Amino acid sequence: MSAFGTVGLSTGITADFTVSGRLILILLMFVGRLGPVTLVSALALRERTRRYQLPEERPVIG
Repeated sequence: MSAFGTVGLSTGITADFTVSGRLILILLMFVGRLGPVTLVSALALRERTRRYQLPEERPVIG
C-alpha cells in the first residue's frame, strides 16, 4: 500500500528485495503517482453530449 501511495518503504528492507521485487515496487510507485493525475484529467477533458440546445438569435435593438 505504501508503494501505491508513492511514499515508498521506510523500514529499510528495500535493499533486501530481489530484482523482481524492486521492479514491482517501482511499477507500483509509478502507477500510484500517475493514477490520480490521469483519472482527474480524463474526467475533466471528456466531451459531454448535450441533450438540449440553447436558442441562438440576434437581439433586436431600437
